[in-house]
Amino acid sequence: MSYRPVATIIIILISFAVTFMAPVFDTSVYGINGHPTEWLSFLPSTPWRHKQLSLFFSPFLHINFLHFINNMVMFTPIAMIIERKKSGFFLILTFFSIHFHVLLLLVLINVLSPMGNKTFLGSSHVIIGLYTFWSLSNKKYSMLFWPLLVIAIGLWDGHSLSLLAHVLGFIVGVEHLLIGRLCNKFCPKRSN
Repeated sequence: MSYRPVATIIIILISFAVTFMAPVFDTSVYGINGHPTEWLSFLPSTPWRHKQLSLFFSPFLHINFLHFINNMVMFTPIAMIIERKKSGFFLILTFFSIHFHVLLLLVLINVLSPMGNKTFLGSSHVIIGLYTFWSLSNKKYSMLFWPLLVIAIGLWDGHSLSLLAHVLGFIVGVEHLLIGRLCNKFCPKRSN
């Protein structure tokens, strides 16, 4: 049986389409001011804005071609590993689970320490979460090099917003591992 990374390719194609088709839209037609990278990105102070579009589109939206390529180069290997070892459904479910969990944490952080109109977009938080979750759950600790490198570069560059999203992605990756282990330990097993 040959393996085809269908879910990985679908996520990459959606990211490509959203990133490169978004600027085509004339926002005045929809009564929304600003560039799509502004109104489709996630704003923790108003998470429900624009009919919740940003909740779903923000991980697929990238600022430019370089941002898109960097994220997809990091995403593709871990996505293909997860899809091959588990399934495409597991990859998509984990992708959105990490994404929504990070967004929830951003909203909670914003309540405690308001961020103003700072927005979040891109999939790096999910990618870091995937690497963290998979490397820890499979005891492939050398794979932690990548998320830790991205976090270290963020510390060095001083980009506080992207650093926050990256650190939250790492934390959520650890949380997913712990939740999975707790579920395996305490959830009743189904008999065949």
